[in-house]
Amino acid sequence: MASGWFAMSVHALALLAQNKDGYSSSYIAGSVNTHAVFLRRVLKHLVEVGIVETREGRDGGYRLTRPAEEITLAEVYQSLQPVQAIAPSPAEPNPLCPIGAGMPAVISKIAKDVEDAIIQSLQKYTIAQVAKRALSHSLNLGLTES
Repeated sequence: MASGWFAMSVHALALLAQNKDGYSSSYIAGSVNTHAVFLRRVLKHLVEVGIVETREGRDGGYRLTRPAEEITLAEVYQSLQPVQAIAPSPAEPNPLCPIGAGMPAVISKIAKDVEDAIIQSLQKYTIAQVAKRALSHSLNLGLTES
């Protein structure tokens, strides 16, 4: 997925956690500070993986499919990340180089270790926790009413 989709997705999901009835894409885009058309592409993906659902009609919009306490950042990340954070080299190593033949296996192992660490770290956080922290931070900055 495109760079930044994870952060935008987490932002949108944390906002949706604030209202069980959800919000319109325009409202969410205003919070994320991006164009609604672009945000709808991000939300479409979240709908496809079952984290968000849409409602049609005058009161339409997006809402979470389950409680924010049940959605981990690891789930969001994995749904958006079709490949590992560290990709293999697009170049085929020179087999005549003393280390060339072994590099793909070494890089693959490192990439797996990094990916496992990312997932393990993101598993500790839920959308509900992110929303609570963001709201608390905004309150401390005086950006929202108590």
